[in-house]
Amino acid sequence: MKKILTSLLAALLCTVGFSMGAYADTDPADMVPVVVSVPQDWEVPCLWAWADDGTNAFEAWPGEEMETLEEGWYYGYVPSFVQNVIVNANEGTVQTEAVVVEAGSPVWITVGEDLTAEVSYEALTGSQIPEYVEKFTVHAYVPLSWETANLWAWSAPDGTNAFEAWPGQALTEGEDGWFTGKAPVWINSIIVNGNEGSVQTEDISVEPKELWVTVYEDLTYELAYEDPEKAVEDITVHAKVPADWEAPGCWAWSAPDGTNAFASWPGEAFAQNGDWYEIQVPGWINSVIVNANEGGVQTSDLSVDPGKELWIVVADAENAQVFYEEPQEDAQAAPAGESGQDDEDASLEAGTDAAAQDAAADTAAEEAGTQPAQTEAVAEGAGAKTNVGAVVGVVAVLAVAGGAAAAVAVKKKKKQ
Repeated sequence: MKKILTSLLAALLCTVGFSMGAYADTDPADMVPVVVSVPQDWEVPCLWAWADDGTNAFEAWPGEEMETLEEGWYYGYVPSFVQNVIVNANEGTVQTEAVVVEAGSPVWITVGEDLTAEVSYEALTGSQIPEYVEKFTVHAYVPLSWETANLWAWSAPDGTNAFEAWPGQALTEGEDGWFTGKAPVWINSIIVNGNEGSVQTEDISVEPKELWVTVYEDLTYELAYEDPEKAVEDITVHAKVPADWEAPGCWAWSAPDGTNAFASWPGEAFAQNGDWYEIQVPGWINSVIVNANEGGVQTSDLSVDPGKELWIVVADAENAQVFYEEPQEDAQAAPAGESGQDDEDASLEAGTDAAAQDAAADTAAEEAGTQPAQTEAVAEGAGAKTNVGAVVGVVAVLAVAGGAAAAVAVKKKKKQ
């Protein structure tokens, strides 16, 4: 995905996953409020925000969840460098277009039923906006018997609570089965509870950074600071690029959630190893861009299978081919972004061509009354090689489909 250069392009990218752009950690003192009024049927409104140079305020779409300020109004904070925002809701399925705002200025935005947005730099609410509090994300995977999930959090040993009353903050369930909420960075203890606080874990000591808690039926738990579903080994990406592509780099991410493997565009530089450039990337990525010349030239998005070693042959910015085994020297690059299906199609087309050659040879032999043995051997050899390729292509497709189904099954499985 190309680096965001204009508000219009950024708005378009917002609808397809936000895999591009640097994400900036910001000093908590350098945050400004954004106050928003949204239509009544908008649930859990969120803010997506970025600067004109493409630097994102948040790691992944749909951005930062807003909190209730007063009836009909929500608030959130963005870094002072932000010049564009999108207000969205319903898990990012409804949104405004890109809204241009003044960097560093508190702003009030009114979203209409037609998705238009009106901007004001004068207060439109009577309530005082709470001070900014830095928070981190807590993910919880709970037993199926829990109808609700809540987070209780506090600072030990002084006992300062993050929330007003038990059972604490209600967690929001995602499509992947994980419940999510946020806690202030000054807490060091949490309890995950369910069914209005009637079942709960014991006290859990935590560090103030994004974490995942898996709760079992017997109320034991596992705590991790890396996404358990992305805890896979790194993979190697190999690439060949045109001679005029200098200092090639790799940008990689997970779609559709938009989690980036690297902090900022154009990603990390490849290291040359013989005829190939190489780099290690997390095994959970499923999308790659090969770029060069400090990000000035690049492929389009290349969809890849997670956890598999990759070989990418780039002919030019519009043509690239992805392989899961090192290709032959004469491998040709196909239009970028179509590599998975192209492998199968190419194999099937090659098989058809070989079959046509066989038929032509048979016809010629019948007309001549004989068929040279050498011609038959060559034709059979080509046909056999191509048929293997076709079978491999079909098996690969089935394997991918099976893998996807398995991944879904793993996500939905809960330990009892």
